[in-house]
Amino acid sequence: MTEKIRITILQEEGFRKQMKQVVEPYLKKYRRSGRFVSYDGTHIFYHMYVREHARGNIVISHGFSEFAEKYNEVVYTFLQAGYSVFLPEHRGHGRSQRRIRNPEKVYVESFAQYVRDLRIFVHKIVKPYQNEMILFAHSMGGAIGTLYLERYPGDFQKAVLSAPMIQMRIGGLPYPAAMAIARMCRRCGFGRAYAAGQRGFSVKPHLERSSCLSRERHLYAHTKRLLHLKCRTSGAVYSWVCAADTAAHVVQAQEQIQKIRIPVLVLAAGRDHMVDTDEICRFAGKLKHARLVWFLDAKHEIFHANERARMQFYEEIFRFLRENDTDA
Repeated sequence: MTEKIRITILQEEGFRKQMKQVVEPYLKKYRRSGRFVSYDGTHIFYHMYVREHARGNIVISHGFSEFAEKYNEVVYTFLQAGYSVFLPEHRGHGRSQRRIRNPEKVYVESFAQYVRDLRIFVHKIVKPYQNEMILFAHSMGGAIGTLYLERYPGDFQKAVLSAPMIQMRIGGLPYPAAMAIARMCRRCGFGRAYAAGQRGFSVKPHLERSSCLSRERHLYAHTKRLLHLKCRTSGAVYSWVCAADTAAHVVQAQEQIQKIRIPVLVLAAGRDHMVDTDEICRFAGKLKHARLVWFLDAKHEIFHANERARMQFYEEIFRFLRENDTDA
């Protein structure tokens, strides 16, 4: 029988102090950082946290406009539980190279570029540490991770999809109309312009319109952005919107979903305003070995919700990993 996983859940009160005094020194002991050159010459930055005798290798595929340090608490929790963690910053994010001048714009030509970057990272950086391979993918990273699982079904043994961007949620217009406008704008030469409703970085934190319910965690991540100019990616351009729509069609295709044969835990937020939760349900229902868990009171970032939801979030993940442990 697999040993029970024991972790410490950080409280809301004094969170930033705990991060500075306890978590960041702990992470520093394990962290190694580097860069690798992807298939087209793009330099991709990453952190890796390697434990001896790890239970497995968890690869984190982060979300839209995010960066490595936003996951410090998540990494800390996975390390506590005995896993090694590997976290690349997707192209155009954080300290990874950009193909656009404005560092606050999120630009990509195709999500296939993200997938190819991640595959090189997995094989070059992660696989030499010969442990079970586990994917943890959030939001945009969930779309990237799902495309990866569909294209390279043998690389990971388990996957956790946190509020995956199976399809974006669009406010104001019906989804097909919004995508038609985005494609027209790209064809007219505005592919690198901010998409409607998108904007640059604000030095003032806006908890109320964020995907986060924890004020302390929102301020912690925002402070990191203030300290590091390259972590201020903020708004999508039309090219990215079109690429995300194309990715959604591929992800949702039945013949593609059938290629995913590993156990998958899908986590969905009841108050999600970033991704279409109906599409998450349809997608999860088509997977061969999947469990869908709802967090009805959480917003998009379930791991930044209230204490009860955060505890359940990690309990569900570690229960899933134990239940599907190949050594159990």
